[in-house]
Amino acid sequence: MKKQHLAFVGMWLAALVAMGAIYFTQERGRSAHLTRPTEDAPVYDVDDAHPSTTARGATAEQLPIPVGPPTQHRGDRRHTGRSPYVGPGRPGVFWSYESGHHIVGQAVVDAEGNAYFGSRDNNVYSISRTGGLRWQTDLGGDIYSTPALDGEGHLFVGSDSDFFFCLDAETGEVLWNLRAEDDVDTGIAIGPDGTLYFGARDELWAVAPDGTTRWRFRVRVKIFSTPAVDDDGTIYVGAQDDHLYAIAPDGQMLWSFGTPDDIDSSPVIGDDGTIYFGCDDRHVYALDRDGHQRWRSDVGGYVRAPVALGSQGDLIVPVFGPNSRVTSLDRATGAMRWDFAITLVATDAGVGAGPLVDRDGNIYFGADDDFVYAIDANGGLRWIFETEGNVDGDPTLTQDGTLLVGSDDHHMYALRADPIAATTASERAPAPVVAEPAVVEPVVVVPAVVVPAV
Repeated sequence: MKKQHLAFVGMWLAALVAMGAIYFTQERGRSAHLTRPTEDAPVYDVDDAHPSTTARGATAEQLPIPVGPPTQHRGDRRHTGRSPYVGPGRPGVFWSYESGHHIVGQAVVDAEGNAYFGSRDNNVYSISRTGGLRWQTDLGGDIYSTPALDGEGHLFVGSDSDFFFCLDAETGEVLWNLRAEDDVDTGIAIGPDGTLYFGARDELWAVAPDGTTRWRFRVRVKIFSTPAVDDDGTIYVGAQDDHLYAIAPDGQMLWSFGTPDDIDSSPVIGDDGTIYFGCDDRHVYALDRDGHQRWRSDVGGYVRAPVALGSQGDLIVPVFGPNSRVTSLDRATGAMRWDFAITLVATDAGVGAGPLVDRDGNIYFGADDDFVYAIDANGGLRWIFETEGNVDGDPTLTQDGTLLVGSDDHHMYALRADPIAATTASERAPAPVVAEPAVVEPVVVVPAVVVPAV
C-alpha cells in the first residue's frame, strides 16, 4: 500500500512538473513574440553630441492644434494645457472609480468618451463615459505614466516593470512590449509622423508605432519630464542634469540649455514657437526655437509640473513649496500678473499638478491639500472639490464638459455640471464645496530677470 501511495504521488508530481514546463515554455515563447528588440537602434550620447548650428527660426508660427478628445499628455504634443471644451460651473460627481492605489498620472479620452488611466496598483484602466469598468490590465509595476491614444485603436503606456506597452484600446490586450531597462515614468508624446517619444531613466526613446526602436538619446541624469514635439518634429525634453535639450527627428542634438537645477517640468511650446518650462531653481524660462533665452522669471518656489497657456496671453504656473500657489505670468515678458495662494504648512508640498485651461479661460488644478480647484481667468475662485488625498494628477476635460482628475485616495473622479449627479454625489464621494470668490491679495510684481543663455 505504501509503495502504491508513493507511486501515485510520484505520478502527480511528474504531471505537475510537465505542466509547469509547458506553461513556462509557452510564456517564454509568448514574451519573445510580444517583446520588440532594441539592440539594433542607434544610441546617441549627450557627451558625444555635436550640436547643430543651423538656425530654425525664433518665432515660427505653429500649425493649429486639431480639435478633438485629449488623447495624450496635456492634451496635445505641444503640452499647451488648453482644452477646446468648457468645464463644469458647479460640479457634481458624475461618477468615481476606485483603483487599488494612488492615481498620479493624467487620464486620456477617446472619441466615444471612454477614459484611460494608470494606477500605482500596477493596472491600467479603461472606464466608459458613464463610469463602468470596460477592462483593466496588470502591467507588472506602478504606473506613473500618462497613456497616449493614436487614433488607430492603440493605447501606449509605460510602467515601473521597466517595459513600454502597446495595448488594444478596445480589449486591454497587450499587443507588444518593449524592454526599456528602467522605469518608464513619463507621459508619451506622439510626433507628427506617429513616432512615440518617452523618457526612461536617463534616455529619451523614439519608437515607431509597431514597436521598432528608432533611436535613443542618453543624457547625464534621470528624465522625469514628458517630451514635447514641435511641428517640424523637433523634440524638447528636460532632465535632472539641469539641461533642456532640443533633439532633431533623427536623434541628433540640436542644442542644450543649462540651468542651475533639475528640470522636471515638461516643456510647453507656445503658439509662436516659444518654449516654456519650470525649474527647481524657482524660475520659469522662455526660450526661442534656437535655444536663446527670451526671459526668466522668479516665482519663489519649485516648478515641477508643466505650465499652461492661459487665455489672456499669459502662462499659468503651478508653484510647489515653499510658496505654494498658482501664478500668472505675461508670456511676452515674464512679468507677474496675479497670484492664487494655496494654504499649506509643509514646505515640501504644493501644486504638483499641471493646470488645465478651458475654452472660456477657466483654470482647473489639484494640490497637496486634497482639493481640486477651479478659478477664473483673473485668478478668482469659482469652486473647490475635496478628495481624501493629494491631487497630483493633471486634470482632463472631455468632450461633454466632464472634468476627470485622479487622487491619492485611489479614485478617479468625473465631475460635471449635472443637477442629478450633484444631488446624489454625497452617496458616492465628498460633495463639492462651493466658496465665495477669493479676494486676491495685492501682488508685488517680480520683474523678469534676463540672463545670457548657457
